[in-house]
Amino acid sequence: MTFLHPWAIIAGVLAAGLPVAVHFLTRPRPVRMPLSTLRFLREAIHQRRARHVLRDILILALRTLAILLIALAVARPQWGKRPLVSDQTDGDAVRVVALDVSQSMAATDRGIAALERARTVAANDLRYRPGLKVNLILAGAAPRSVFEAPSTNFDALHDELAHAKVLPQRVDVQKLVESARQMLAPGSPEDKRRRELVIVSDFQRSGWAKANFASLPEGTQIQLESVAPAETPPNLAILAVRTTGQEAGGGQAQLEVDVHNYTPTMRQVEVEVQLGDSLWHLKSPCPPERMTTLTQEIELKQVGWQAGEARLVGCDDALAADNVRPFVVHVQAEPVFALLTRQSASLRPSSSHYLECALAPKRGEKDKSAQVRRIDPSAADAAALAPADLIVLDHPGKLADDKIKLLAGFLRRGRPVLYVAAELIDATNLKHLADAVGSGLQLPVEFTPPLAGKPRRELTLATVRRDRPPFSVFGDSFGTLAGQLRFAGGLGSRRVEGRLDDDLLASYSDGSASVVLAAADAGALAVVNADLKESNLAKTWAFLPLVEELVRQLVDRGRGIEAAWCGEQFVVQLPGDVGPVPALRLVNLTAEKAEKPGSADNASAAEKPCGEVADETAGAVWRWNAPEKPGAYGVKRDNDLVFAKAVALPAEESDLETLDLEKLTGRLAAGHAAYYRNAAAEGEHRDDLWMWLVFGCVVCMSGEIVAMLAFRD
Repeated sequence: MTFLHPWAIIAGVLAAGLPVAVHFLTRPRPVRMPLSTLRFLREAIHQRRARHVLRDILILALRTLAILLIALAVARPQWGKRPLVSDQTDGDAVRVVALDVSQSMAATDRGIAALERARTVAANDLRYRPGLKVNLILAGAAPRSVFEAPSTNFDALHDELAHAKVLPQRVDVQKLVESARQMLAPGSPEDKRRRELVIVSDFQRSGWAKANFASLPEGTQIQLESVAPAETPPNLAILAVRTTGQEAGGGQAQLEVDVHNYTPTMRQVEVEVQLGDSLWHLKSPCPPERMTTLTQEIELKQVGWQAGEARLVGCDDALAADNVRPFVVHVQAEPVFALLTRQSASLRPSSSHYLECALAPKRGEKDKSAQVRRIDPSAADAAALAPADLIVLDHPGKLADDKIKLLAGFLRRGRPVLYVAAELIDATNLKHLADAVGSGLQLPVEFTPPLAGKPRRELTLATVRRDRPPFSVFGDSFGTLAGQLRFAGGLGSRRVEGRLDDDLLASYSDGSASVVLAAADAGALAVVNADLKESNLAKTWAFLPLVEELVRQLVDRGRGIEAAWCGEQFVVQLPGDVGPVPALRLVNLTAEKAEKPGSADNASAAEKPCGEVADETAGAVWRWNAPEKPGAYGVKRDNDLVFAKAVALPAEESDLETLDLEKLTGRLAAGHAAYYRNAAAEGEHRDDLWMWLVFGCVVCMSGEIVAMLAFRD
């Protein structure tokens, strides 16, 4: 327990001695009276004296206790640890107040948004005090500070705080910590001012679980002010919308909508999906604390890019923003593949021949070259690879450095790559490719040449992620199929610490990787570790659906089907047939669709800048540093839509569960002094003991009056 005004306790103790001193100073003294008979008088005096002593002791105790209680009330006792940052701290200080403005701060509890509670809490830390300099950071995907350095302009800080709004973004905690570190860093060795960092947030588990404050200057006092309600607010959210199984040219497809129920009860959900001029209603019960995928067979009639929107109907929950989700669908003729290989087309059977047949199963022998374009790796250039939807490498030999850089550039900009690793040199190629892409490519394994004297033959699948594409396409029949498959050739591998296990889709009986699928900035890299000619996979019925599903996953990602996140940069490679860059323009498809005739507001929204299109070595690139609002956006040539991209709310913002106190003040503090409190639940109770002390004082004073009346002669 701490006291806000400890001097009042000393004053109260001194004041409590006054009634005692008055009592002893005003005691009646005996007076000698000459009487002849004293026996009856002595008995009466003795009775009255005993009664008066009891009255005096009781009244004295009540008076003294009343004074002590009022002194404690003025001292303002507070439960728990004392805050590290408050108005009572003395000396010069540099303070940074970080206000979380991510989408989860719009969640309401009893009709009040978390940001409104946070605004009140942050205002207390932005009050003027002599020797204090403060700055305010609005923390979203990219933290934005009011001033470049801490300032004494408190009026401007309060004005910025009053106008702060929730952004449809997730908070980047490490960028926030880095921004605070720069502001709190001492300007010189003589700068000994106290460093204070105050963070006001709901401390969402998904966003704050990996926070690390180790980079802050030594001695920084960290105060974490939570505005999350005591119980997690109930929420329903649409996390993803997609179409699967569509054939080239349109036709039947499967519409899938992922809805997560973050409430503790079963909910009946209805989703309205609009795509072009078509409208569907999907209904299903959604179990508590689980995600449910609502599905429906639909028909895609229109070829090309289409923008759609899914919306929860009749949903009353804590966060309204995640009840709507934009998406895009692309129906095109047939994908085009660039097959980089040294093997001749006339060499049969060969690994590249098997791949060519699986990539274009519906084409005749003479017509396959129109869809699968064989390219000698030494002749590969940007013009040859730009029209391809997927770049496939099989027996490419040693790739030159300029070819590695070319492939890395395509990968970073969204062009997917499928690498069939069969030869020893493929280990070197993959290592150089990963180095060229940089940190954007995090393969879960490092491929190595196989150990000498241990030929890779008769390998079987040991672990397989059957619930993930491409293996999920087989359903329950995969168990029987896996026992028939035998693999040979390929490379060894070793795990890389800290990489995602989910990217390793299958592994062999010797522990080496079989199939790997990892993101590479905007693109993706899939590695099939086997020699298809020496393995029996290409001779089974499973080869064609396995390749088709793997290609679909890669091509859909390369076409920009997956949504980008609000507030976060995306760079996507445009198809090779979009035409010259000067003829392209970027539009807001959602605003165009909502536009009413004669509406100037929607017309201006449709033409609002949506990034830029640039002409680079690998072709036209669409780059947008920070999309502001969710919606569907596109690239048009004249009036033709040649590419589309959905910008959506990050799915993790829908999970409103908060991080626990121990992690916030322990591991996350990284050795710094940290204080945590829940301003929404505990703040109003920590400082309410003084009211009970005042009430006790009133009771004592009332008791004194009652005692005086009760002992009245």
